Amino acid sequence: MDALPAPACIIGLLALLVILLLRWWPSRRLPPGPKGLPLLGNLLQVPSTLLFVKLVEWSKLYGPIYSYTLLGQPIIVLSGLREATEILDRLSAKTSDRPHMIKLYDFMSRGKQFGAAPANDLWRRHRRAAHESLTIRAGRDYRPTQVEEARILLNGLINHPEIDIYQHLHRQSCSLAWRTFFGHEAISLEGPNPAKPMEGFFREMFRAAVPGGSIVDIFPFLKPMIARSKFLRRQSDVFYEEATSFFVSSFIAPQLSDRSSMSSRLKETGKLIGIDSDVDCGWAAGTMFFAAHDATTTAVRWFLIAMLLYPEKASAAKAQLDSVVGDRPPNFSDFENLPQVQALVKEILRWRPPTPAGLAHMATEDIIYGQYLIPKGAILISNTWSICRDPSVYSNAEDFDPSRFLDGDGNIKRSRPDTHDDHLAFGHGRRMCVGKDFALNVVWITVAHLLWAFEFKKGRDQHGREVVPDPTQFVDNGAVTWPEQFTIDLVPRFPDLAERLR
Repeated sequence: MDALPAPACIIGLLALLVILLLRWWPSRRLPPGPKGLPLLGNLLQVPSTLLFVKLVEWSKLYGPIYSYTLLGQPIIVLSGLREATEILDRLSAKTSDRPHMIKLYDFMSRGKQFGAAPANDLWRRHRRAAHESLTIRAGRDYRPTQVEEARILLNGLINHPEIDIYQHLHRQSCSLAWRTFFGHEAISLEGPNPAKPMEGFFREMFRAAVPGGSIVDIFPFLKPMIARSKFLRRQSDVFYEEATSFFVSSFIAPQLSDRSSMSSRLKETGKLIGIDSDVDCGWAAGTMFFAAHDATTTAVRWFLIAMLLYPEKASAAKAQLDSVVGDRPPNFSDFENLPQVQALVKEILRWRPPTPAGLAHMATEDIIYGQYLIPKGAILISNTWSICRDPSVYSNAEDFDPSRFLDGDGNIKRSRPDTHDDHLAFGHGRRMCVGKDFALNVVWITVAHLLWAFEFKKGRDQHGREVVPDPTQFVDNGAVTWPEQFTIDLVPRFPDLAERLR
């Protein structure tokens, strides 16, 4: 048989190659998104701070699900509530892993920071420990501490109005975490802060937790070289040694016997769930401290800004407080009778979510979503800011309006099963924050006390002019975004407020 002419062979080979490519190549493509450069992708377009601002800008161009790439790494951004719920909640078995944060997980925490851990045995053990320490039932044990800290906050604001409001709120959230997770005494406003080293640990961990927040996460091929070089990893080594020493010493130190804490529970039950070393226990408690501290104080800061900008929105909540609690401070027993305060908290977390870009997930399998492919290994970002403004759920979403969560009778609306309302601020799926109920309780009792105790007035500059806070100005603190520093005057609603607090 004669051989085929050369052109015919070439055509045949090309046809075979096309057939093979069509069989191998996925029939669906990545969601649309901004065009990038060869190899670099969108690396030069992604900001190093305030990532959520760019994500929101792109969502307006490309819709509720879009993608971009960093050096070939696909990143899928979910900006619609339906898309985030279907992919991160209903498909959570495939989307609840974490992307490999090399600097934070491998070098800075050496696999001990369970918030950054993949879905491995350590993550399951530490998450179980956190869950058992912070269940709704266990959370009731922390309520006396939360009430006490709310009243310490108010006393501090009354007695020391010269101290910046940020310092008051920082002390409260730090003291709450110090007592709840390590079992120690309240932190004084005027005395030394035994938990102060945590502040440096937070800054470094938050920065490393942002996708692309370190050179080794951008260029993973550098990992072996860094791992072999004490010089290159010296900062991470120092961080790990200092953080571990502090977490362990805080865990093993004597604790108050009359108050429950995560550390006291771990000392009793840690061995039963496989957390039997002081290092593991210390890191578990330290991770929860890290997760709870900034989210709660950030929410309260945004509450105060909302009260300065929309004072009329608090009138119904204050009237309800006066009717229900009268001249005594509020307590958790009043929760069901104060739906206006509940609605206010829900709206704060929707209007200004503490983590507006969410926390990154990773797909562990190829996922076909509609006409799009979400490939295995893709990073998934829940664009919480945009989700909390989804027009299919929230009308006039830029307005601060607590009444959106109330029905015609003034009661809290029953949530749609796909909204989660205030839980949107605390993640999705199997990675939803285990401390969300604790955090919600802290924000609620703090907001209730501040509303009951004070009228909120804008601060004044050196020329006596009112200073109006700008809610569109942000301070990047890694995964958490603070409002820009602001001034506020708190005017007691009762002449004998200090006496009532006693």
